[in-house]
Amino acid sequence: MTPIALCSDDYAQNPGIDAGILQLLACGRLSAVSCFSTAPNWMRTAAPAIREYKGQADIGLHFNLTEGFSQTRMPSLHAVILRSLLKGMNAEHLQQELERQLDAFEEGYGQAPDFIDGHQHVHQLPGVRQIVLQVIKRRYAGKQIWVRNTVPANPAWRGKPQILKYLGGQKLAAGLHVSGIKTNHGFAGVYGFDRTDYGNCFKDWLAAAQPGMLIMCHPATEVYPDDEIARQRVVEYNFFRSQEYLDLLAAARLKLARLSSIA
Repeated sequence: MTPIALCSDDYAQNPGIDAGILQLLACGRLSAVSCFSTAPNWMRTAAPAIREYKGQADIGLHFNLTEGFSQTRMPSLHAVILRSLLKGMNAEHLQQELERQLDAFEEGYGQAPDFIDGHQHVHQLPGVRQIVLQVIKRRYAGKQIWVRNTVPANPAWRGKPQILKYLGGQKLAAGLHVSGIKTNHGFAGVYGFDRTDYGNCFKDWLAAAQPGMLIMCHPATEVYPDDEIARQRVVEYNFFRSQEYLDLLAAARLKLARLSSIA
């Protein structure tokens, strides 16, 4: 069976997301989790809970430049993208912020992350991806840290998948290859967070599967305020708890695996 990875983003953002992810991990329905080490509850509750799944799933850092958790005013994604395209990112500040978030991750989780990605894919933006590569090569020399790239698993996919590719996904993938840093082979899970028939989306993504493909997801057990995609998170959670999800994997002859273990 072909090994692919399924990564749930946004762990530690709110209790509904955390509950959904932990329940899916408990029944073996995820193979990776991306964590906000900047979240207020990371140290107190989220990190201790996710430590129970060391070795079962890849646990990584969700590098954050835009989410303030209803407590801190943060720039919008559009503002960050514009600044990056205009070469206005402060390299020293970015490095310090990434190091700070990695420090917090390691303090809470007890070891280095298995991987690094970015909330709203900020890690791939111009001026940001260079810092990510530099920090990984210096801080984790000799360690197998993988990094998400957003190059679509199916080149024919249009819309948001192509936007992500050209907003830095393709250039990050090339930089990772040159640097010898492991990454996924094809990316999926991109849609408008507006589909009640999420299973049909997932079936389309599986049709493009290859060894080492990465699918992102955003499940939660319940709706929380101040979350634009809260209702769709519950749709995703219900799908991943369903027999339909398992049947789709089996029909496509696919199995979940940690990307860190896929050659």
